[in-house]
Amino acid sequence: MKKTDYLISLDYELFFGKNTGSIEDCMITPTNKLITLLNKYNSRVCLFVDAGFLVKLKEYADSFPELAKQYRDIKQQLLTLSKAGHDIQLHIHPHWVDTTYDQDGWHIDTSRYRLHDFSDSEINEIVRSYKAELTTCTLQPIFAYRAGGWCLQPFDTLSKALSDNGIWLDSTLFNQGYSSDPTRYFDFTNMPQQPYWTFSTDPLKPDTQGQFLEIPISAFKTSPLFFWKLAFHKKVSSKKFKSFGNGQAMVANKQYYIERLTKTTYGPVMIDGAKAGQLEAALKSHHKQNAGAIFNIMGHPKSLAPYSLTKLDQFLNNNPQLQCKTFQNFRHLMPNRIQG
Repeated sequence: MKKTDYLISLDYELFFGKNTGSIEDCMITPTNKLITLLNKYNSRVCLFVDAGFLVKLKEYADSFPELAKQYRDIKQQLLTLSKAGHDIQLHIHPHWVDTTYDQDGWHIDTSRYRLHDFSDSEINEIVRSYKAELTTCTLQPIFAYRAGGWCLQPFDTLSKALSDNGIWLDSTLFNQGYSSDPTRYFDFTNMPQQPYWTFSTDPLKPDTQGQFLEIPISAFKTSPLFFWKLAFHKKVSSKKFKSFGNGQAMVANKQYYIERLTKTTYGPVMIDGAKAGQLEAALKSHHKQNAGAIFNIMGHPKSLAPYSLTKLDQFLNNNPQLQCKTFQNFRHLMPNRIQG
């Protein structure tokens, strides 16, 4: 049986709706549950850490003891995982710059949700300070990036800040990905059909001399029936589909929900909730369309559910040909870049 490299790359973060949820239920506990499962298969995870949250916790730590404890608990978990060979990389949700905290909790301000909403100097400082904070949470180099909300375009607005701060690998794109929501706009419909590629100022345009490497998230075509079933499960609150996370997500624009309930759409291969049930079909599709590509599964600890773990366990047990990698394993693809 032919070996296939695979990644599990999760966005490690709170919710950004009216209720952020707790770090225990959204980050610490579900990550520990996942690691317990992955240990059965000697597999590792890459956590794209929402580093702005850590910066904000540190900022408020002297005034709010509960945030000081959260900061310590998160750092301890990340360092423990790093020591065990798991990967810690950079995820940026810049709305933390405008978000505040008081005795009533977090007041999330997503008016500047995209990194592009900031000036060039602000973008550079965000990338610099967020990476610097995250560097204290890992023993390995930080060089990979995933854009918050998949908001990567136009990339030339971000390229200098990322390059200046030693970020040269991106894993944001997924095939046919598209959002018309002005707050979270992205358009990956012309993504190159390659396992990975280098690029310069546009991730959709391969450039053999490019200073950035793209390892895309694997994608899967989903029918409206899946989303109708998902809506049903949420309505009846089946425990096996209920997320471990206890917060509320940002609400997308109406068009987002209409499209998913009325026509076939593409989305990332995920282990979030009911989507974990697509893993087997997604791998078969991956083999047909992307020979030699890395099967890059994404998700969020906050959105994992008992069903996620059950289906992932079955999937890994049924597919011993899968070889787990982290982004550290692909540093050789860019030998001329400064590592970390």
